[in-house]
Amino acid sequence: MKHVKHDNKMTIILTSILITLTFIATLGGIFMNDLYQDNAQFIQVWKSNDLITLFIALPVLIGSMLYTIKKKSTFSLLIWYSMIWFLCYNYAFYVFGASFNAFYLIHLSIYTLSILTMIFALLHFPIKNLLISKKKSVLDFIVVGILVFLSVGLLSIYSIQSLNFAFNGVLPAIITNSGHVTSVVFSLDISMVVLFFILASVLILKRNSWGYVIAFIALLKGVVYMMVLTYASMNTNPAEVPIWVFLGFLTLVSLVFLSVQLKKVIQTT
Repeated sequence: MKHVKHDNKMTIILTSILITLTFIATLGGIFMNDLYQDNAQFIQVWKSNDLITLFIALPVLIGSMLYTIKKKSTFSLLIWYSMIWFLCYNYAFYVFGASFNAFYLIHLSIYTLSILTMIFALLHFPIKNLLISKKKSVLDFIVVGILVFLSVGLLSIYSIQSLNFAFNGVLPAIITNSGHVTSVVFSLDISMVVLFFILASVLILKRNSWGYVIAFIALLKGVVYMMVLTYASMNTNPAEVPIWVFLGFLTLVSLVFLSVQLKKVIQTT
C-alpha cells in the first residue's frame, strides 16, 4: 500500500463545504423547474450536468476524500483533487455561461472555493513521494501523445471557427445556439484544458513529477466531464454522442496508462 501523510485540515474543511454546496446546487437544478433561465436546449444541458455531478462526481469526491483520510493513499488523494478540479471547471460554465438565476451565488461559491481548495491541496501535495525515473517509457509517450492530440484538436477546431468569423463574419455555432456574447466553451477549454494538457506533457517529457500529477487531475476530470457531455447530448443532440464517446475513450485510455505509471512511482512513506 502506498501511503501519504495528509494533515491539511483546511483542504478537508473546504472540500466538505464544497460537497454541501454542490449537493444543494444539483438538487435545486434537478427539481426546480424554473431555476435555469436559458433556452430549452441549454436548460436540458444544465439538468443533465446536475445529474452526472450528483450521482457520479460527488460520490467519487466523497469516497476518495474519506479513503485518503483513513488509508493515507496518495493515489486516492489524486482522485480527490481531480474531483475538486472537476467542480472548478464544471461550475465555471454555470458562472460564466448560464443566464443569471437564483442559484448564481451558490454556483459562484463552488467555483471560487474550488480554486481556493486546489491551492491549499497542491501546496500540501507530497510530491516527493513520486520518484520518477529519468528514462521515458512507452506508456509515457502514449500518454503525452494523447494529450498533445487532444490539445491540437481543440486548438484547431476553436481557431478555425474564430478565424472564420475574423475573415468571413460567420459566428461559431456554439455562440448562435447559446445566445452568448462570446464563446465560453472556447475560453474555458483553452485556459483550463489545453493549457494543462500541454504543461503536463512538457513536464512528463522533462521527467518532472508534477507532470504526472497535473496530467492525472486533468484527465480524470476530463473522463467525468465527457460523461456530462455524452448524457447531455443524448437528450439534446444525439448526433454528437459518438464524438464525446470517442474523446472520452481516448481520455480514459490515457488515464489508465498514466495510472499504471503512477503505481510504479508512488513511494511508501
